[in-house]
This record gives sequence, C-alpha cells and structure tokens, in this order.
Amino acid sequence: MKLLELLPSILSGLRIVLALALFYTYLSEMMLPSIIIFIIAISTDYVDGFIARKFDFTTNYGAFLDSAADFILITIIFLAFIISGIYPFWILILIMFMFIQFILTSGTKKPIYDPIGKYYGAFLFFTAGITIIFPFILPTGYVTNTLLILIVLFSSISLLTRFYSLYKKN
Repeated sequence: MKLLELLPSILSGLRIVLALALFYTYLSEMMLPSIIIFIIAISTDYVDGFIARKFDFTTNYGAFLDSAADFILITIIFLAFIISGIYPFWILILIMFMFIQFILTSGTKKPIYDPIGKYYGAFLFFTAGITIIFPFILPTGYVTNTLLILIVLFSSISLLTRFYSLYKKN
C-alpha cells in the first residue's frame, strides 16, 4: 500500500490524537490552542473523506476508523464541557446513544438513507465549535442552553427519521 492510500486512515488516527490534545488544552483553559486544535481536527474529517472518495481509497476499515474518530472527538470534547460545568452529564449519554443506535442500525448490507441523521455528526461538530468559541462573545449560559435544546431536538428528529427509514426499507 502506498502512503497516499493510507493517508485517510492516518488523518482519522490524527483526529483521535487531536481529541486528546483538545481535552487537555480545553480543561487547562488554553482557549486559543483549543480553537486551533478543534479546527484542525474537524478539517481532518473533511480531508480524509475527500481523499478517500477522490482517489477511491474507501474501505470498510477506513469508514469504521473515520466514524470511530468522529465519535471519540465528539465524546471527548463534550466530556470536557461536562467537566467544565457547561453541559449536564446526560447530554453525553444522549450523544453516545445516538452513535450506538447509528452503528446498530447501519449493520445491514444495504445502507439506510437517513436525511437528518447523516448530518448528526456535523451538527455536533458545529455545536462543539460554537461552545468553544462563544464564551469570547456572549455569556455562555444563553448560548449553551440554546445549543442543549437544539441537540435534544436534533437527536429526537434524527431518531424519528432513522426509524422511519428503517421501517420503509423493510
């Protein structure tokens, strides 16, 4: 295998390492490094997918690693938010539940088209980014309370569309 073929998996692995660095910098209140690391981490998600599709380097292993790296990044940053007192602990349980149900319902040979759920990870990246950036702009409570409500609503709608898609498929 050539290095270019491994690049999407290397970038997914890098995202996991960056998640740990983000956890440390965020809890150490190093906000500018946290923002920079977060931007680099979410950029690796875009770049690894682009390279894998553009050069047809897609594999089941690569897709699994990409999803796992997304899950780890989102879980770790929301854990940091919880430790910092920004979000309640149950939001992490909801996010983990959503990822688990996605994995369990995606285990079929024919992919399930879920018009809302396919954007769930991007939505969580967006809310994490807003959570990291907004303390510089507005009082955290207003923003995070709004984001908390949106996470619950988006999760609920995503679940409904996912199970509706499963129902239609069968």
